[in-house]
Amino acid sequence: MQDQSKVEVWASSPVWFRRPGTLHAGSAVLIAVSASVEFVRIIADSAGLLPFGALLITVAGAALARWRPWPGLVVAAAGCLVSALAGWDPIVMWSITVFALFSFTLQGMPAVRGTAFVGAALYLVTAVAQDYNFLSLQSFPAVVSAIAGGATGNAIRIHQEYWHSLEQRAAEAEATRDLEATRRVAEERLRIARDLHDVVGHQVAVVSMHLGVAEVNLPSGADSTRTALDAARTAVRSVLVETQRILELLRRGTDTDESAAQPAPELGRLPELVESYRQIGLQVETAIDEVPAGIDPAVSLTAYRIIQEALTNAHRHGDGTASLRVVAEDGQLLIEVVNPHGAGGTAGGGYGLVGVRERAESAGGRLTVRDEDGKFGLSVVLTIDGSTVG
Repeated sequence: MQDQSKVEVWASSPVWFRRPGTLHAGSAVLIAVSASVEFVRIIADSAGLLPFGALLITVAGAALARWRPWPGLVVAAAGCLVSALAGWDPIVMWSITVFALFSFTLQGMPAVRGTAFVGAALYLVTAVAQDYNFLSLQSFPAVVSAIAGGATGNAIRIHQEYWHSLEQRAAEAEATRDLEATRRVAEERLRIARDLHDVVGHQVAVVSMHLGVAEVNLPSGADSTRTALDAARTAVRSVLVETQRILELLRRGTDTDESAAQPAPELGRLPELVESYRQIGLQVETAIDEVPAGIDPAVSLTAYRIIQEALTNAHRHGDGTASLRVVAEDGQLLIEVVNPHGAGGTAGGGYGLVGVRERAESAGGRLTVRDEDGKFGLSVVLTIDGSTVG
């Protein structure tokens, strides 16, 4: 919540501050204005070609610094030196160079080295302009301006990177919350499905059985009662069919046209699944064999869902890293997911682990759980053709 409030403050800040391109454009405008003023001054004083050439070199270097930072700074500083050697006051030239330094550090280039280079260059330029007086106080404003320009660009860049990291963290937190909500909804659907199967389904089957017994034991001549019992048994069978359909919907999700049109998850889509977890901060190391050509679709779906649940568990309860290994050999599929414990020291489990076990057993597989040496791991063995593991 604290990060979210900070991001809201950042979003309300001026656009020019949040977008580096705007700041670069502002620096370019200042360079253009300074160059225009200097150009007019050169013409007004009939200074000749050397100061004009020095101005062109400096402006070209400042423009180049936007795309080639180091060569651009060197060229801009060289233009200042040419101006000083020509006997022309280089104050506007070194101002343009300072603007170029600002853009240089704003791009994330080495601020200390860039500022030191420009500061030394401007110190030399102003000393040459003062008849090689290296102790002249005229050098002080140039050096201070270089330090200020470099420090300002670097400070803004650091501030922007900090706020962008907060934005990213807020987006990752929202994605994690969405993933958690989806997982909890799926768990609740499975819980309801289990209850329907174990309680409602069983009781309805018992009712159907008793109705059958009652119908068999009816005395002769009770035709109306027999008809009523037969209708009741038919209704109970309809309830069983409808309950089974609801169970299927609960385990699959929804039966909307949109979801039906989407391809069913399978092992061939594992790279997409792993990448989705990497995008929310889980570092996953993978060693995945090629998917066997003859794998049963139900086994492929089961394996995909087991891996999905295992990675969710690793993201929730681990330290942010996990390893995934999928090996296909001898007609079997081995899935192994291992993750170190998180700061809380718990491995997780609960309904998620129960769901993994149910999925594995429904496909004839076997689940093994390990929790030792600060690491939680689960291994699932399935058969390629969907038969029971021996």
